[in-house]
Amino acid sequence: MTLEETLLKSASAVGSGEVRRFTLPDGKISITRITTFCPDVVGPGPVHAYLVESDALVLLDTGLPTHIAKSFFYHWRAQPMPREVEELPADHSETELRDGFRLAERSLSDIDMLVISHGHADHFLMARSILDGHQILIAAHIFDTPAICNPWGLLNMWILRQDQMRGSGMPEPWSAQESARDQLREGMDPVSLGMALGIDQPVLRSGPLRVNRTPVKSVEIRSLPGHSPGSIGLLVGEGKDKVLLCGDVLMHPISPHPDDLLVYLRTLEDLGARDDIVLALPAHGDAIRDPAARIRALREHHQRRLKVTYETCAQPRCVWDVATLEGYFDTYVDPKKFNLLAGLEVLVHMELLHMVDGLRRVPAKGGVQYFVNSAESFEEVYGRIRELVTDSRSGAMMRY
Repeated sequence: MTLEETLLKSASAVGSGEVRRFTLPDGKISITRITTFCPDVVGPGPVHAYLVESDALVLLDTGLPTHIAKSFFYHWRAQPMPREVEELPADHSETELRDGFRLAERSLSDIDMLVISHGHADHFLMARSILDGHQILIAAHIFDTPAICNPWGLLNMWILRQDQMRGSGMPEPWSAQESARDQLREGMDPVSLGMALGIDQPVLRSGPLRVNRTPVKSVEIRSLPGHSPGSIGLLVGEGKDKVLLCGDVLMHPISPHPDDLLVYLRTLEDLGARDDIVLALPAHGDAIRDPAARIRALREHHQRRLKVTYETCAQPRCVWDVATLEGYFDTYVDPKKFNLLAGLEVLVHMELLHMVDGLRRVPAKGGVQYFVNSAESFEEVYGRIRELVTDSRSGAMMRY
């Protein structure tokens, strides 16, 4: 497919603010990518929102307010803030999104529906400030509504995940202290901050995107679980030439973090079997112009990571032992510092190996859980993983 691609605005010094339009060949459907600020060193990087113009106007994701990005990625994590970030106005991201609409020659009041790709804060928290006063339908998968609709969802996730990491061997963060938790709870009013959305149209499965029960021309919702339980995307176009707006399920150059590796690998399997997706537009990073190759690369990436995890556990190892191995991640993981994403990435790989009896739990030491491998060849263990991934009838009754 030949897409017409037009740069409407270049990115700023902090990597956000770019506006780029993709027009499908018939000229009747366009997708405008609006890039808003999110840190790219301590965070996932700038967030792309997508404005889909068909016979309805649909916005996929909104991004994260700049003042909340500063609080979550720097203040809450006790990270030093670069001067260029510190100097950004509190409403910097809102301004970027509004500029994108202006360059697309549309206004916020034109939106027929906002679709949330998944329940992570950087994808929906700007909705309240942007859409205030506008009566706009909001759709999201029902599995992610606990994170989206609960004003305490972000803090709840942050604390629960820290507690989960206690058994991993990871050092505790400052916010795990009771005094720090009291400070966090008392120092914020999530309702006034707009840290929750009401969902008008819960998504249950893949199918046509509907606004007030009317299908939107050439736009489908696709269920893409694994990065979160309710990750969804939009499939735009007809025939063999479709564009997938894929949220965080496919990304380049970084690899997405799976919330559930078994489910995520099944999603990659399903996407890899399609031959009608010619372009994937993720929520972070670069446009993916060869989706099939990127899907293969992500599958191979997780195969390598499973192999390293398995072989490292020839002797009893905890999650943090694996996470701090030299070369396990592309970036250095400091053994003395709390690193939630590094710990969770290792955990889901150890979890899947445990599901197929490639790892077994050994006695805990000081509250830290240790695992040792089955002493089989990795090829035997990976064969069982592939059987589990490709058998869609088999669900994981217990993840742990």
